[in-house]
Amino acid sequence: MNSVFFVAAVSGLLYTWDLQLKFLTVFRYSATRNYIKSSIWNWTRELFAVARLYGGLHVRISSEVQKDDIPAQCMIIANHQSLVDIAVLLFAFPHHSLRFVAKKELERWYPAVSHVLRVQRHAMIDRRANYSDTMKKLGRLGRNSVSGYCPVVFPEGTRSRDGLVKTFSAGAVRRVLEGNPLPIVSVAVDGGYKVSHFESLVRDTRKKVYRARVMRVYPAPQTKQDVAATLRSAQQEITSQIESWQHMDS
Repeated sequence: MNSVFFVAAVSGLLYTWDLQLKFLTVFRYSATRNYIKSSIWNWTRELFAVARLYGGLHVRISSEVQKDDIPAQCMIIANHQSLVDIAVLLFAFPHHSLRFVAKKELERWYPAVSHVLRVQRHAMIDRRANYSDTMKKLGRLGRNSVSGYCPVVFPEGTRSRDGLVKTFSAGAVRRVLEGNPLPIVSVAVDGGYKVSHFESLVRDTRKKVYRARVMRVYPAPQTKQDVAATLRSAQQEITSQIESWQHMDS
């Protein structure tokens, strides 16, 4: 029965927000963008409240970094386990405006989510497109970040289906930072591989924990070598944190 209430509650929220956004967009596109910026953290809070009530999903945010030490504008990098990572990172950074590098398939057919991604001009990457098209979109994300938002990159390039951290690739990070060199904030996320499929969340009534921890703030890299060194360090720290969490849960 909980699964029925969960589906109904989540669907109701998403379609309500989707209608609100479509209505606003008809009259003023910029107003829609401002509305999303002021509302999106509360939306993630409501979604996670429903997920906790009906799906047993608990979201825990922590940090190795003092809040005041996180730059107002930065690039955020994290390991990647599921689509829910996007909502978790939005929830973890309530005072930052985030823009994601995400797969193009999310640009359509996902109520509220697709509208947000289009209106806020996130970098929607078509994996079937050629390399130059991908680099062009990443470069645009970096150049546009001068307006004050924080680009978010998952350097693994794809989600991990078993929770193990894959090798971080520097290409996307370098390309985004070319347009606007920024400090890099590393974040470890864990729990998504257990709820990557909607059915696993609504059918499994056991308590599930989704964690995110801000690991470190790195200075803005100035060279390709700086980017590579930062990603190696971030991957090691994030891997160690994920292994610690998974050992604790075993």
